[in-house]
Amino acid sequence: MISNRLIEKTLKYFDTHKNAKEVVKPSLPILYFGNLDAYKKSELKVITVGKNPSDNEFRLNKNDSFSFVRFSEWKEDSRNLMSALNPYFENKPLKQWFSCFEPILNGLSASYYKSNYNHTALHTDICSPLATNPTWSKLSKETQSVLCKEGFEIWKELIEELQPDIMLVSIPRALFSSVIRSSGDELIVFNNKKNGEPRKKPYVVEVFEYELSTRKKLKVIFGQAANKPFDTIFDQQKIKIGELCLK
Repeated sequence: MISNRLIEKTLKYFDTHKNAKEVVKPSLPILYFGNLDAYKKSELKVITVGKNPSDNEFRLNKNDSFSFVRFSEWKEDSRNLMSALNPYFENKPLKQWFSCFEPILNGLSASYYKSNYNHTALHTDICSPLATNPTWSKLSKETQSVLCKEGFEIWKELIEELQPDIMLVSIPRALFSSVIRSSGDELIVFNNKKNGEPRKKPYVVEVFEYELSTRKKLKVIFGQAANKPFDTIFDQQKIKIGELCLK
């Protein structure tokens, strides 16, 4: 499902940029997060999309030194990328961040984790598979442009190979609009907070269409990001989003 050609392209991209001061050291390119074999077997193929991996993927606590603590299978000499990435959610995943997507996945009867849900989801990053410090939004525009030029091409090729049915996206609107050119429709609007109080600004979730080179049209669900994906709505609302995606 992921070609050797794309793996080699990703590793070459990593080699090109790994010595840049903004790229986490040590690190590896995170082409995807999740169990690819379980994803392949899923009848409904769901992926989530962010900007680039967090620098916290390479440490357990903010004050720790960077290491391969979440990627214990990684061997730098053999560069066994896929076997290092596949066990991610079974080892020490960054649950606090991925918990933002998980309720929506659950509404789709999907999960990142081994579970009773029917489908296994993967996470991907649209700008770059490289973790940076500082985080993406704090990088200079020049650095973003350099990393994103080929990083985005790698992501597009990855999506073509993964052939998802549904894509959940929560990134800045301007970045989203530069990728998804179709017009969207309103999926659901949330006007209230968890405690029932009205929100100052309604949270609008939209549905778009993205056509792959195979002519397959996948459903793209977009919600505005805050500090984290879909961060300003609560879990029951997120579950509702997933349920609506199946209709």
